[in-house]
Amino acid sequence: MKVGVIGLGSMGMGAALSLLRAGHEVTGCDMRASARDEFAAAGGGVAATGAELPQGTEAVVVLVVNAAQTEAALFGEGGAAPRLAPGAVILSSATMGPDAARALADKAQERQLLFLDAPVSGGAVKARSGEMTVMASGSAAAFGAAEPVLGAIATKVWHLGEEPGIGATVKVVHQLLAGVHIAVAAEAMALGIRAGADPQQLYD
Repeated sequence: MKVGVIGLGSMGMGAALSLLRAGHEVTGCDMRASARDEFAAAGGGVAATGAELPQGTEAVVVLVVNAAQTEAALFGEGGAAPRLAPGAVILSSATMGPDAARALADKAQERQLLFLDAPVSGGAVKARSGEMTVMASGSAAAFGAAEPVLGAIATKVWHLGEEPGIGATVKVVHQLLAGVHIAVAAEAMALGIRAGADPQQLYD
C-alpha cells in the first residue's frame, strides 16, 4: 500500500518505521531535514511537504501537534490532499477537539476522501514496535481502507462509532486522566519524601 506519514516526531517516526517493516511503500514527510534523513536511512521515501507525496497515495497518517497543523498539512498551501488517490483514507491522529475533527472530516468528504478520526496512545517505544493503541471513529469504509495501516502500527484499535469526533473526545478524556495521574503521583512522592521515605525507593 502506498502510505504517507506526515510528522516524523517520536510517534510519527515510529509509525512510519512500523509501516515500512510491514512492507508498505512509505513516504515520511517532515519539514526537518534531520527527520527526513533518519527515515531515508531506514529505506523510506521522504518529502518536506504534503505536496511532495507520491501521486496516488492511498493512505496518509497525520501525526502532527494539533488541529491547525493537521488542516495545513492536508488542505493548506502545499497540503497533501491533491496527491491522494480518489477514495484514499486520512488517519487524523493528532490530539484535537471533536469539533475540529468533524470539520476536517467534512473537508475530506468534499474531496471524496475517507476520514478516520484516529488519535493514538502508547508513546515512542510502542510506536516504534508497531504496538500503539488507536482510539478511532469513522465509517465502515474508512475503517476498511485503513485496516492495512492500523494492522502495522497498532495492536489495539478501539472502534468507537461511525461519527468523526468520538475518537477525539475519548483521546481528550484520556489526556485529562493522564494529567490527573501525573499530578497525584507528584503529590504522593512529595508526601512520602516529607515523611522521610527515600525518594528513589519510593519511586521504584
